[in-house]
Amino acid sequence: MELLQGGLSLMGSVAELCHGAVLHTGELLAAEACSLSLVKKDSSGGNILAAVIAPTALGCSSEDDLCSSAHLELVRSIMGCVLATESPMNLRDVSEDPRFDFDDDQSSKIRTVLSVPIKSHRGEVVGVVVMINKTNGRDGSASVFTSMDEKVLSNHMDVLGMVLDNVQLYESSRQEAKRSQALIEMAQVLSEQHRSFEVLLSRMASTIMPFTHAQYCTIFIPSEQTSDVEDERDIRDIDPSYALRTLVAMKTLNMSESSGESVKSMICCPVRNEQSEDVIAVCQLMNKRSKDSDEMEAFNRYDERLLEDLAVYCGLALQYAQAVQITEERRASIEVTQEEATIPSAESLSILDFHFSDSSLAEDLTSQATVRMFLDLNLVQDFNIDYKSLCQWVLTVRRGYRNSVPYHNWNHALSTAQSMFAMLMAADQLKIIFSRLEILALMIATLNHDLDHRGVSNSYIERSQQPLAQLYGHSSLENHHYNLCLFILNNTGSQILSGLSTEDHRAVLHMIKRAILATDLAVYMEYVKAENIKIANLVAMEFFAQGDKERQEFKIKPIDIMNRENSTRLPYMQVEYIDDICYPLYKAVSRLFDTCSPLLNGCKKNREKWLQLAEKREEENSENSRTLNLETLKDSKEDTR
Repeated sequence: MELLQGGLSLMGSVAELCHGAVLHTGELLAAEACSLSLVKKDSSGGNILAAVIAPTALGCSSEDDLCSSAHLELVRSIMGCVLATESPMNLRDVSEDPRFDFDDDQSSKIRTVLSVPIKSHRGEVVGVVVMINKTNGRDGSASVFTSMDEKVLSNHMDVLGMVLDNVQLYESSRQEAKRSQALIEMAQVLSEQHRSFEVLLSRMASTIMPFTHAQYCTIFIPSEQTSDVEDERDIRDIDPSYALRTLVAMKTLNMSESSGESVKSMICCPVRNEQSEDVIAVCQLMNKRSKDSDEMEAFNRYDERLLEDLAVYCGLALQYAQAVQITEERRASIEVTQEEATIPSAESLSILDFHFSDSSLAEDLTSQATVRMFLDLNLVQDFNIDYKSLCQWVLTVRRGYRNSVPYHNWNHALSTAQSMFAMLMAADQLKIIFSRLEILALMIATLNHDLDHRGVSNSYIERSQQPLAQLYGHSSLENHHYNLCLFILNNTGSQILSGLSTEDHRAVLHMIKRAILATDLAVYMEYVKAENIKIANLVAMEFFAQGDKERQEFKIKPIDIMNRENSTRLPYMQVEYIDDICYPLYKAVSRLFDTCSPLLNGCKKNREKWLQLAEKREEENSENSRTLNLETLKDSKEDTR
């Protein structure tokens, strides 16, 4: 009962339990040394001995020959006989037994042996114990194990068998709970929406790894589009041959040992289509870590069953993802076909006009206008841009802007691109000064320069410690815009730069990045064309919303342009913005290119309108102490003339 109570308290460590049991019985029987081995199932379902505890438990020193590998092999042979016969073995002189072959040196060390099987309550052998060299105890003289010793050892091992049964039941229940949790988490993955096929594969791999204690998880897809997904780290020398064997054999492959330096153990499981039973993927686990240490161990039968259960959910998730992908491709194909049907001329869309307003175009026409710009600039022809890819790219960029943002949205991107297009079409010198690659980069940059704008500035993002600020450090929004631009350009179906050489591809991406990062006013002077009161109000709405957040969250007074208390000063701020940024830019451009003079004229007229509004506002609010100095503005007005 003492052994039983101790065993029950040690259920969390089978090794410690067995070690304590073999020491206890060895002392009772006055054995010089003792050893124990548990039984495990091999791949065919047969019983084999697990690692044998070296016979050093009762004081065998490191110099003693009983600790040698030769004696350990002899002990293993004795245990093997007991396992095969499932009966006790009491040898009064091991050297006289013809079943064991050993030299004289071994016989001088191992004389008497008592070994009994450890059985469960069902009569199954779960282990074997060996007692070596019976002594009389006090004087240490040699003796033999008696029938009473055999009975005592068998009784103790029966108790140990009961304890091991309890441990096994506990382990089975724990594994079942673990299996249920794994299946629940995989079911959750199945129910989630994933933005891409690759994200789904990575999500499945990251779910499988913790439950199997695998160091690496790779999911192979027999497809031209997706070859594999590697979780955690990229293994350059990964060998797909085992996955191919699993794909052909259509059954689980378990390698307990591998000859590779980086791969110690491996298991490959087929992922099937539930209806056709075809293998649609292979899940490969590598290097199982011990839960108690960082040592590597082999994947067992439980790992195989768990992975096979998880593979069922993986198959369902892949089938659903493939169905969604097919549906999305068909939907995109229909959209592209509709866009291809008829692209209106630049004249009918008014995109050659410097007075163009995006509000005059319906949403579908904005995409067609963008495609028309690329066509009329001969970018499609010069750079071998696939027409369907161009249409898909435009639609994807349009969806990348947030409709909830008042100003920095798709319409703003279109207006910026149209201004660039109108300048390029109006000034032939620009087409000479800029290379064809630079024109392509400029058009892509203008359309992508505010992708996924959140309606707040870089300063707000830094103050609120948003992930973007931590990720990029400076020019957070602009870096985010560029990275999204790069993501879309690399997205399947939207690769409009696929026709470029490696050198040109690298060069155009560098130019796009420089152009987008240059839109950060904290670093460079951005050129922005003020259209009318409506657009100015949208900008003010977005800026004031940020000012409200800063006042509420950071308890600070916003800068004037973002302070809602200055809403009555909008006309003055517009005049300041035109004088500081817009007018110098348009003046320089018009001096270089006469055909771009409408930009300067429009800037002057815009300033006149805002100045009139400012004067009118001053008359209505003459008591306001913060009124702009109109004399200064008028002097500035004379200078601009």
